[in-house]
Amino acid sequence: MELFESHFSNLRGNLFYDAASNKYDMFFGKGTSHHINYLTFKKLFEQMGTPKEPIILESGIASRGTQSTYLFNEVVRKYGGYFWSVDNDPELVAAHQGNMCPGTKLIHNDSVAFFKEWTSALPSARTSPYTSTAPSTSTYTKADVIYLDSYDLDFYNPEPSGKHGLAEYMALKPAIKKDTLLLIDDTPINPYWLDTRGETYYDMLDYYGTFGIMPGKGMYVLDEVKNADKLIHNYQVLYRFNESPY
Repeated sequence: MELFESHFSNLRGNLFYDAASNKYDMFFGKGTSHHINYLTFKKLFEQMGTPKEPIILESGIASRGTQSTYLFNEVVRKYGGYFWSVDNDPELVAAHQGNMCPGTKLIHNDSVAFFKEWTSALPSARTSPYTSTAPSTSTYTKADVIYLDSYDLDFYNPEPSGKHGLAEYMALKPAIKKDTLLLIDDTPINPYWLDTRGETYYDMLDYYGTFGIMPGKGMYVLDEVKNADKLIHNYQVLYRFNESPY
């Protein structure tokens, strides 16, 4: 948890912790300011415990916001294991690969295509994935942590992001095992967890009131996930699997 707390101590946002009431509230404006994803990442790292050579997959290279790519890079730097982050922007890959430790590989590819390649090598023994540049010829075990954060969500046109998120999940099902942790960004449970109180917030209040659901990257994954415990759901959603869905 020290690594997590150190990383998030440098991030601020509209989630506030009030020590007097021992509560977290959005836009409270009183107490300690946190990034909106602080609580979901905190739960993720609590569940990870002290990992031993974890296998981590991420879609969407994140150097802003939660800076999750740098956070997971520090995990494998400290605990061993391997971390892949895939993005369809070659400039992001080029800009950040030099900052990564040897256990991290940034991939320029469509995330669904890459995840299909990655899972095609399973199952196998845990060895270095750097024996080949082609993931389909590498050997490694199933994923311990999966973080889906690609394809920006448009609240007024959520279908592309939602369908892409579902396609990512379906491609990754062979990589999921018992105790795999799956975290999905941009999947608000209700309008309260939106990081705005502007026009989008009020439009989504109307949308939620009408349909009872929210647009989101994981909006189609929510109904697809089976045999998993939903550990926390606010702006992001976190699952822990009880068995492989594949």
